[in-house]
Amino acid sequence: MFTSKTAIVFLAFCLALVNAVPVHQHHRRACRANSGVAASNSTTSNSTTTAAGTAPTETGKPETIVKANTNTTSVDAPKSSKTTSDAVAEPTPSKSSASSFITKAHKLAELFPVSKFSKSWSTSPFADNALPLSDSTLRPTRLLKALSHDYVSAPDGKKAMKAHFPKGSYTYTHQPQGGLSFYAPGPSSLDLSTAKEATFGYAVYFEEGFAFNLGGKLPGLYGGNSDAEALSCSGGRRSTACFSARLMWRAAGAGEFYTYLPPYTDSRFAANKKQCSVAPKSDCNPTYGASVGRGAFTWPTGKWTTISERVRLNDVGKANGELELFVNGKSVINVDGLIIRDSAAGRIRGIQMQTFFGGSKPEYASPKDQNVFFADFSAAITQSL
Repeated sequence: MFTSKTAIVFLAFCLALVNAVPVHQHHRRACRANSGVAASNSTTSNSTTTAAGTAPTETGKPETIVKANTNTTSVDAPKSSKTTSDAVAEPTPSKSSASSFITKAHKLAELFPVSKFSKSWSTSPFADNALPLSDSTLRPTRLLKALSHDYVSAPDGKKAMKAHFPKGSYTYTHQPQGGLSFYAPGPSSLDLSTAKEATFGYAVYFEEGFAFNLGGKLPGLYGGNSDAEALSCSGGRRSTACFSARLMWRAAGAGEFYTYLPPYTDSRFAANKKQCSVAPKSDCNPTYGASVGRGAFTWPTGKWTTISERVRLNDVGKANGELELFVNGKSVINVDGLIIRDSAAGRIRGIQMQTFFGGSKPEYASPKDQNVFFADFSAAITQSL
């Protein structure tokens, strides 16, 4: 009996003692982020977040709170920025900063697929010292004034040059006219006529539901023995004194190089027949340009596609010129052993900034009112003459 009473009294004493002791709030361990998590811009003056969040410091700047290992003992969060050396780690770059850096490098590599170049320019917002997307940068000449090339916001909000194709438009010699047309040397700080090899890149956005029909033209580089002669290689006009390397879309969005080179039907330029057998499909004819590598890629709609073409002039008297096309950073068409010029006067002259539906026949016409947007124009000299 004595033992039972003693035990009851002892338990009652213990319960009273526990109730008399105040219960303290425990917190997660707090430290500066060492895991790449950026601190929040907002703070809470009287509470501490138990996951990634912020805690106030005596300087008023937020301090990152990272979730502690649940297998360790929790301790009070510091109330000021003065903490012991073993509890504070130096901050590291955030994951978002690292991701932005990777995105920037990736986008620029798509526009400049040849890593070594002496001079360059770009309107891409990812480029250092980016130039404005404007006429002051491109310096258009020989504009087809009936067509506008307005600078607008693309469907995703990106600043872009807009080309509008009214229903029924094809080529520039029929009504209604659609697309845009001008030649552009680009900024005076980079003279493409001094290039042995150059790249030209840009981004293209075919609006959602774009109807490709049978095909249409897209911009590319052009050149020749003089500024005037360089204009003679398009629209079924051929010359040994000029060349052009534009792009096309075909039925169902099939992509290709579309070239005018010195004609392979002339025995002096027989090497250029090589472009007529590029996989998956190529088609050469004696009147119009050559369809090279048709279907090597497909133009999507409702999203941006970044292309860059590389043009390397041949040494005069040798068949060692090259054309290469990169799509989103991947080489999809590459043709070497070409004769792009037959004279030392043959130079790259600039951008043939043209887009329209065609083909020269009515069945090529745009089946509805629709738009294409261009952005991120970029050029580089990868080797000088």
